[in-house]
Amino acid sequence: MSNSGQRRLWTVLLFAVIAATSWGYYIESFDVEINMFNDGSYSVTEMITVNFGTEQRHGIYRNIPYKYKKDFKTTKVLISDIKITDEKGEKYERKVERDGYYLKMRVGSPDFTITGRHIYVIKYHVERGMLYFDNYDELYWNVTGVDWNCYINSASAVVYLPKGMRGEDIVKAHCFSGAYGAKESNCSFYTSASTIEFRTTEPLGVYEGLTIGIAFPKGVITGPSLEKRLWWLFLKIWPLLLLPLGLFWTIYQYLTRGRDPINLSIAPRYDPPEKFTPAEAGTLVDERVDMRDMTSTIVDLAVRGYIKIVELDKKKLLFLSNKDYALVKLRDADNYLKNHERLMLTGLFRKGSIVADDKVMVGAKCPDCLNKEIITISSLKENFYTELPSIKNAIYVQLVNNKYFPSNPENVRNKYMGTGITYIAVSLIAGIIIQNILLIVVGIFLGAITMIISRFMPRKTREGVMKAVHIAGFEEFVRRVEKDRIERMIQDDPGIFERLLPFAMALGCADQWASKFEGIFKESPKWFVGEPGVSFAPYYFANRLGNAINTAGSAMNSRPRSSGAGGGSSSFSGGGGFSGGGFGGGGGGAW
Repeated sequence: MSNSGQRRLWTVLLFAVIAATSWGYYIESFDVEINMFNDGSYSVTEMITVNFGTEQRHGIYRNIPYKYKKDFKTTKVLISDIKITDEKGEKYERKVERDGYYLKMRVGSPDFTITGRHIYVIKYHVERGMLYFDNYDELYWNVTGVDWNCYINSASAVVYLPKGMRGEDIVKAHCFSGAYGAKESNCSFYTSASTIEFRTTEPLGVYEGLTIGIAFPKGVITGPSLEKRLWWLFLKIWPLLLLPLGLFWTIYQYLTRGRDPINLSIAPRYDPPEKFTPAEAGTLVDERVDMRDMTSTIVDLAVRGYIKIVELDKKKLLFLSNKDYALVKLRDADNYLKNHERLMLTGLFRKGSIVADDKVMVGAKCPDCLNKEIITISSLKENFYTELPSIKNAIYVQLVNNKYFPSNPENVRNKYMGTGITYIAVSLIAGIIIQNILLIVVGIFLGAITMIISRFMPRKTREGVMKAVHIAGFEEFVRRVEKDRIERMIQDDPGIFERLLPFAMALGCADQWASKFEGIFKESPKWFVGEPGVSFAPYYFANRLGNAINTAGSAMNSRPRSSGAGGGSSSFSGGGGFSGGGFGGGGGGAW
């Protein structure tokens, strides 16, 4: 038997096997027309004749890569004007989307099944699909793709040459068939005056395809116009235009909404502003309520006679000492307290508690405390955190009502923080949908900048600036005052140390303030009960009080745990062409 007879016999046997497999459907013919234009673009018409036999199918799907990655470089072709009809021009129901590197088309209705022979005509326009080299320009096109999960009885491609070119002008042409990377040429081609036609000489097996290559002489393909190249460049880099716009908006927002209305020089002041609490002073300076502001309120309540602080010793393993502190309520909240102070006082004794052993220790150090309401700082752990938002808000509301802030600084920070997060989220979603990495990068950058600048966006009013400068002047005084000056001030105000201590704590300069009183005060304040027999030293006392406040802050804030083909290489140079190379291709199947 001759070689051609053997091939025909094997073909018959192959299709007999197909009928008995799950891939019972097959493609009778895959005929493609490519109409070339002088600017390097071309229109493609695929006529795919599918025989489903007796299988119940909805239709076919066709996947065409439009992004190709090679040597860490991504090339993108533009596929547009997609039309899908039958051989009579009647439209099929379809779904077209871009997913990863592929343009995916699903043809047919999910509500109906079909059998037998059907023809699908897929038309689309391609730009940026030519390869340009020094001596020639090339159309290297994967006609069918090598990702079809069925056999293709025959495949062909007719290329209509661009205007002004004849078949005899072609530098070189060839075709390949088989699986991806195959260099077999079980196909033939011939040229005419205006076309070049390629056709397989044997059926294509599963995951096999037809690929063609045509080299055009330089000058025939003029390439895209300058306007089109600029448009493509714009489509590629347009997210960069968002960068200066976003930065300009951010700078404008800061200059008009985030910057304080006036700047004043700082001069030393001997007292904080009148009718200010330590928490308000600390908040106005840094425009934020933090735990230092919260805990300074506890000391201020003690100084003003509402509570007493009792230091407790607890023994741990290997005789390591762990300090706890008891708070004893001396007075209930009254109208002399501001709202945030009332919330602090009532919240402490509503959320806190004391065990019997700790109460015994309190009684040993402060017998008069036993008939009072007592809690320990440690009992606030995982209980008090729910009180913090209302206390914080009360401090902000007080400062806004007194017209030191035009609006709640926390809300301002959250607004711009939310804007930054929105930038990032929108750019991620949009960038993924339209496949634009640059948009994601720009969005993340602008979002990060907006989130960073959010901390600087709260602003004070003119009155707020004046009070903040007053407070800064008081802080300057606390840090730099000389000891002899303190001695003179004590003569007029004996309680100056403890009266101003909460403000120094809120401003972070309690140690400096206490150090000025070394050797002057010999007795601990009445509102603090420490270790018996230990002589009073202001600096040591401030450290112990700082430990108590740090412990309180930690306890108060604690919560319960809870693949596309590689495009860009010539089919005539280097390692030579192969099946599945170039642009186009992909594959498909039945569904």
